Amino acid sequence: MTLRPVQLLPLAACLALVSCSLLGPDKEKKQEEQVQEAKQKLMMEKLEESKHLGNPLLANGSDAEGVNYNVSTSEELEKIDNGAEGEVFFTNPDDPDADIEGITEAFESRRNGNGWMGDYAAAVRFARQENRPLLIWFHDSVLSPRSGELGEHLLDTPEFNAFCKDRVVRLKLDSGIAIDDKTRDTAKYSIETIRRLAMRYGLRKRPAFAVVSPYGGLVRGLDGYSGFVQEVDSEIRGGVEQCEEELRANRAKLAAKGYREWHAAKNANKVFAKVQRLDDATGRVYLKKEGGRISRTKVSNLSKADQEYLEQYRKENAGKKKKSGKE
Repeated sequence: MTLRPVQLLPLAACLALVSCSLLGPDKEKKQEEQVQEAKQKLMMEKLEESKHLGNPLLANGSDAEGVNYNVSTSEELEKIDNGAEGEVFFTNPDDPDADIEGITEAFESRRNGNGWMGDYAAAVRFARQENRPLLIWFHDSVLSPRSGELGEHLLDTPEFNAFCKDRVVRLKLDSGIAIDDKTRDTAKYSIETIRRLAMRYGLRKRPAFAVVSPYGGLVRGLDGYSGFVQEVDSEIRGGVEQCEEELRANRAKLAAKGYREWHAAKNANKVFAKVQRLDDATGRVYLKKEGGRISRTKVSNLSKADQEYLEQYRKENAGKKKKSGKE
């Protein structure tokens, strides 16, 4: 008689089979849900830990406050890349690893806030960060041919881009995306949401335009298009210049209250703010920006002139505390 070798199941597999037979379908499902929850929790913990690691791809690679981004969806990429809309670049099918001409310039342009953005929150945030006027174009690619015509003859021209470059944050909200059958399900905003936002500025027609200060105030609105491109161009440029003048006047008032321009030591980054708190124990300074936001950074990250300013600030405040203690 020939004996056949017996194949033994791994212990873990046996236990799993026994467990499934004893638990029943309901308990088995609950156990699976618990396992999935544990995996999700572990993944979130790892993601949270990654936020405290320096990003070796950035200039702040040694900064403990650097953030590593793990992008898995187009929405996440949009948040990181300012939500900007731009050109589509195609790789060479014969050489997919070859550099794509123009893509570096395009991404640099997006980082600088140039071009039309599609995310309202990101546009407002960038306008505040850079202290620039925000131009909102209420567009309708389906029901307003005139709006598209205006884009072709003015808003998407090299001349208008040159006027706005590094100066104006541009936001295009297209109601047509939420109507078109092909794009309805992927529309970022509903028609009602865009309509409510336009009404906030007293705008009802399409196309309509709002030049807004980085802190939300309407500087100039243009409701509808009469067919004269030069009129729209003049109104927009006039609104931008008016907004810039108001921002300069506001900065002059803030400068009298201790606000100044701070510069990074290793790059061209700068911010207009005043000292909120200087923490010698940790070597950090807390800066209050226009609009009230607080930013924290290491003193060593600032320019030499800024560090000298903080040294003088430290001495002056030490003198005030000493005088107050005597009194």
